[in-house]
Amino acid sequence: MNLAEKVKKRRIELGLSQDELAKKMGYTSRSSINKIEKGRPVSQKIVRSLAEALDMSFADLMGIEAQAQPVRANDVPLLGTTQRVDTAIVADFCLYATDDAMRWAHIEKNDLVFFVTRPRYPSGSIVAIRHHGEILIRRYHRYGDLLVFRVQTDYEQELAVHADDVEFLGLAIALQRKL
Repeated sequence: MNLAEKVKKRRIELGLSQDELAKKMGYTSRSSINKIEKGRPVSQKIVRSLAEALDMSFADLMGIEAQAQPVRANDVPLLGTTQRVDTAIVADFCLYATDDAMRWAHIEKNDLVFFVTRPRYPSGSIVAIRHHGEILIRRYHRYGDLLVFRVQTDYEQELAVHADDVEFLGLAIALQRKL
């Protein structure tokens, strides 16, 4: 489920109209909420405001799995290199986003994205995969035996494969952005 769908679903669960949600966020009309629910890209600041207004965590709204472990110093390997990243984030590995394909999910080029490995990956989550030797960060959806890895802004880059054709590397849990 993408951000627009989550906002609408949660708004309805709370019994709020678009006008009521708009007022909770400080907007004067429902048009901004309508645009968000139609899929208009929004800033991280607006997503944080939405999460607060919808009484849910930023991580849940963004589809990022929350860390269950306590925060502690960690030496996380940078995938594909011999480097390690000293961070408080508990992760199995990290990698740099090499393109703007996940910008709609607020992952921009050169962001450092942290991942954990899992035996299974929920449909709708952001994952790192290896396909024909290339490592990609994409939103994953499963339709029966077909696996679809989406780039929201460019459907020509959408990857539809069978499970044997791709290797799951990890589930996105956090990111660090250079300021």
